[in-house]
Amino acid sequence: MISPHDRLGRHVILTVALLIVVSVAVACSAASGGTKWNSRSVAESIKGLPFTPLVANSNVGRGPTRFALGLIQPDQTLVLQADVTARIFRLDNDPEKNPSTSKLLGTYTMTARTIDTADHGVAWRGPLDRDDTRHARANVVLRMPLSDQPVAPAHGGALQTIFTTTVDFPESGLWGAELQIKIADKKYERVLVTFAVLDKTSEPSVGDQAPRTKQAIATDVNSLAGLDSSFPPHASLHNITVADAIASGKPTLVAFVSPAFCQTRFCGPTLNNVVIPMQQQFGSRVNAIHIEPYDLPKARAGTLLLSPAAEEWKLQSEPFLVVLDGQGRVTAKFEGIIDLDEVKQAIDVALAGK
Repeated sequence: MISPHDRLGRHVILTVALLIVVSVAVACSAASGGTKWNSRSVAESIKGLPFTPLVANSNVGRGPTRFALGLIQPDQTLVLQADVTARIFRLDNDPEKNPSTSKLLGTYTMTARTIDTADHGVAWRGPLDRDDTRHARANVVLRMPLSDQPVAPAHGGALQTIFTTTVDFPESGLWGAELQIKIADKKYERVLVTFAVLDKTSEPSVGDQAPRTKQAIATDVNSLAGLDSSFPPHASLHNITVADAIASGKPTLVAFVSPAFCQTRFCGPTLNNVVIPMQQQFGSRVNAIHIEPYDLPKARAGTLLLSPAAEEWKLQSEPFLVVLDGQGRVTAKFEGIIDLDEVKQAIDVALAGK
């Protein structure tokens, strides 16, 4: 027989246990603001909106990350102007089973990064003129067949915008962004997007040592057209290997950019609008290197394959810019739409830490 004291003891234990369960549930609910993160809730959060949020990172990794979002409209263009705030949550790894379990990491104001792809310049997409054997360092205008006139990239001339912020993800797993978006006089609340955070990205992470790449440079070729699809090519961006740049002890900007064969909707005039201005501003204090992400002879023949350097870095997107400090460690990396100011700030940091 259970005594009254036993019943009282069990009642107290059950009451305490219930309070703990309720407290945990309330804490989780408070952290997530009552948001559910299962597929149905995520789908309902964007239903009827004039745009769809899209994570623009090729892959997201643990640690400091430039987290990027695009807002895709029904006609496949991007929302160009908006105020975007993101609340970033660590989700349960099984949100279908535990949709309300989440933990708030922080609230982040996202910055609009806009480029005009009409300012992409021109580039050679056709086959090389085999008669052009002038020295690569001459930076000469290439003689090409009339049928292979310089052309602008296929994605045309239009403004493109993504929204970015820096998030330091403490762990891998399933994460979510609860967005508040204001476009003109309209506000959209609790727009949800989920994404995976990897323990390590395919390309080097911030803090990693960069590969000591020994890519071909100007002195290795008869014509810079074999290294650079710009028109004309930029000889000053092909005079040192990544390995030698790291050995120099100076910060380095490595730009995997293809003016002629850019494939992503977020690519733009990165070389002309970011890399060259940075080279001109910082001069000999910083190494500036351009590497084509695709094998140019094969690309001009109609087949897109990654260049050996892009394979070595395990890149999944282009354009892709990396800032290295004087010891060859990655201090910042950028992909897609890239703003001049954010790269300048990253180089300043690398110089300060030299």
